[in-house]
Amino acid sequence: MKKFIFDVDGTLTPSRQRIDEDFLRFFFGFTFDNEVYLVTGSDIEKMDEQVPDIIMERTEGIFTCGGNKFYIDYELQYENKFKPPKTLLTYLGFQIKMSDSPVMSTNHREDRDAMLNFSVVGRDCTLEERQQYFEWDKENGERERIAKEVRDGWPGIDAVIGGQISIDIYPEGNDKSQILDIIKQERLVEPDEYIFIGDGIE
Repeated sequence: MKKFIFDVDGTLTPSRQRIDEDFLRFFFGFTFDNEVYLVTGSDIEKMDEQVPDIIMERTEGIFTCGGNKFYIDYELQYENKFKPPKTLLTYLGFQIKMSDSPVMSTNHREDRDAMLNFSVVGRDCTLEERQQYFEWDKENGERERIAKEVRDGWPGIDAVIGGQISIDIYPEGNDKSQILDIIKQERLVEPDEYIFIGDGIE
């Protein structure tokens, strides 16, 4: 038996946007013929803005915050906790001040209990500013540099590029790979195959 695990941003929906109506109709039918899990780096509230209830209710389970929270029928089954050290928060604040980003907004840090989402440009940026920063960052590698410095400077903490404008920061091992262990615990019979579908996969 195959199980399908779908990322949300950039896969089921445009980044931070509502799912397309035509694709919604297709995917709704897909959930009747297949076992589907959803995974996102965002929290459940933001995911609810992007994916309607008729899809959420058809899933076997929903992973939010990069796999650090797991819901079945909107009921929280487990969660990891993470409190970033003050030295890390100070470092991130310095990166905002020193950035050469062509655009700058607000809401740079979002504490999701189990992980920290950090954005130099700020999560309150417009769609146009989001795209502008994304293109600039591809050329300048700001997020990759910051993520590497976090990994090197704080042993036991991982940092990876998330979406178009942010970096996800969490304890090592608490990434999306952990969801396979949770899925296996939920079922007594092993599936033949897990199929993960996300953006950036070739």
